[in-house]
Amino acid sequence: MEKNKEKVGRKVFVMNKIDPIEWKPYTGETIIVNTIIRKGEKIHERKFYDDKVKAIPRGNAYIIGNGPSRKNFDLTKLKNSGQTYGCNALYRDFMPDFIFSVDTKMTVKMCEDQVGEKTIHYAPSLEVNRSYSKGMLHLIPNNPHWISGNVAFWTACVHGHKNIYLIGFDFREYGKGKLNNIYQDTENYGPRPGDSIFEGWLKQFRDHLKMRPYCKFTIVHDDPPHYLNYLQTGTDLGNSKVINYKEFEKVLTPS
Repeated sequence: MEKNKEKVGRKVFVMNKIDPIEWKPYTGETIIVNTIIRKGEKIHERKFYDDKVKAIPRGNAYIIGNGPSRKNFDLTKLKNSGQTYGCNALYRDFMPDFIFSVDTKMTVKMCEDQVGEKTIHYAPSLEVNRSYSKGMLHLIPNNPHWISGNVAFWTACVHGHKNIYLIGFDFREYGKGKLNNIYQDTENYGPRPGDSIFEGWLKQFRDHLKMRPYCKFTIVHDDPPHYLNYLQTGTDLGNSKVINYKEFEKVLTPS
């Protein structure tokens, strides 16, 4: 497989060549629901999960990250302009049209709070099959096994959206042991090795831009020049750009 090197921020990554993904309507998929050992061999029990969401894209897709850069933006302005996608603790303050969790503790808490009764809650197959899900969870379509924010805009593309806006995606690391998150130090959030998470996040983001050259990604941020270089935001790939919140307001209220 062809590989190349890309410098993202201060790091240099060796990356496999990424080919575009042809968009196809998602109808469901077969997943492994149980594994048993018989005569020393693994036997997988499989089940087809029909897509019960059957999402139809309406307007723009707004992907809401939980970075501090969106702290002063009124998320209710997004409601009538398109469809909203968010992740994890966002539901405490704002209920998007689709919400995602990939961490078990967070997913359990969201099920306890019955988030899936109020909106479409996506999670990995491991969580969907747990007893605590009580039928409230939907399978992440063709799960790329990324972190929750990236899975959110992955799914927006699977749904058929072509114009995607990223809000609260800060594209920066705050240092080892610190979280770049407005819910830091609340339940299910704590210190992490920030550098490794940030590097993995950037690689997933750039890979996805390459997979979806027919989608346009717009990053909304008021203070990008200091650390958002063209490699971090993917603008060198031709299908992403950065705008500020004043410009974003014009998208929401076109003249």
